[in-house]
Amino acid sequence: MRVSKPKTIIPSIENISQTLNGHSPQDTKITRDQIPFNLHEKAFDKSLLPNIISIVSDGKIIAANRAAEKLLGYPGKGLLLKHFDEIFAHSGGQYEKMIKYREAAGYTTGDLAVIKRNGKQLPCQVTSVLFTGENDVMKAITTLVDLSEGIRRQSEIDLKKEKESDAEMILAHSKSDATLHRLHNLERLLDKEITAKEVSVSASLIQQKLFESEWQSETKLKAIQIASAISEAQQLERSGLGKELHDNVNQLLAVSRIYMDLAQRSPKNRKNNISRSSEYTLTAIEEIRKIAKGLVSNAIKNVGLCVAIGKMTHDLMQVYPIKIFCKMDESLHTGMSEKFKLDVFRIVQEQLNNIIRHAKASRVRISLSKKDTEFVLSIADNGIGFNVFEKAEGIGMLNIKSRTEFYKGSAAFLSRPGKGCVLTARFPVEFAIQNES
Repeated sequence: MRVSKPKTIIPSIENISQTLNGHSPQDTKITRDQIPFNLHEKAFDKSLLPNIISIVSDGKIIAANRAAEKLLGYPGKGLLLKHFDEIFAHSGGQYEKMIKYREAAGYTTGDLAVIKRNGKQLPCQVTSVLFTGENDVMKAITTLVDLSEGIRRQSEIDLKKEKESDAEMILAHSKSDATLHRLHNLERLLDKEITAKEVSVSASLIQQKLFESEWQSETKLKAIQIASAISEAQQLERSGLGKELHDNVNQLLAVSRIYMDLAQRSPKNRKNNISRSSEYTLTAIEEIRKIAKGLVSNAIKNVGLCVAIGKMTHDLMQVYPIKIFCKMDESLHTGMSEKFKLDVFRIVQEQLNNIIRHAKASRVRISLSKKDTEFVLSIADNGIGFNVFEKAEGIGMLNIKSRTEFYKGSAAFLSRPGKGCVLTARFPVEFAIQNES
């Protein structure tokens, strides 16, 4: 695929390829006929990220690498028979907004659902950049990042942590019950022997020493088993974090470095390349923050739900220009199950993330209270708001409602454009206490 020199600030694929190899487009003297394989086509085809090139005027897809064919389920060159708008879901008007913004700015990034060959929708982060091809034909290169794997992996990590925690509790309870049962048996046996005959003082001391020795052995065995279970759980958690850092964060930082190298080598588009590098770096920081948030389960157990929420809001205010006010009764968490406390924390975490990403709010109020037979969680912001009847529910809103419905509760979003948003989640107390599993 041969492209001409771009007429906008967006670099062409050919310019990027030449710059990465240490040459400017004007200094390159090798012609296309002298190169057996076009280097930038080869890099495009073998890229680990799914990429698609389309003609802007009619949307016809003219190139797709192997990663894109695999992600969307099209064998061979099947994607070349499709048009750009046919591989995206159009509900909610997000696709049209993306195209409009790309036309104005030359590039765009956002979350959209793509449509696979089998008709299933797949949540992706979509980055689309315009460039000028041969004969001054405007084209677009679009990169897709699968978000479903990250969501699934996070759910698996949460489930694995819950199972490991339950296993530890069951092990501790079973060993404790076994020790107490043996203790009662030994006490009954000793009482019978004392009643049946007179036992000398020395014999009693020997029996007591035997009992103490056996009890100490049981205690040491239980401690060793618990320590082993904790160690195994920590190893599994570290393995999961390592995979997440390698598969996601590492790829984002690699792309950021490419744009930074371009900025250093080519003064012409330095400002734009630095901006793109910054975008990918910020995305990587956000992914690392999400991973760190996944480690809060133990913190909630140690310090309590309200303190954990307070610490999270404090950390957010250090990074973002936003004021968060919390009003929570710290005595409430003593009557809640561990799983319920973790789910409430996740709901607060999810809604704060939505506010920071979309609402452009400067103030947020969080309250947690108990009213009659239910716990009530409220999160209000003064952001731009949205029309609840027109806006399609995103993954974040669906996660919040799913967590609430698990406890036979309800979650409602009250919002209007320009009037902020209020999330109210209600949980029956009986289910918040009983759902320990």
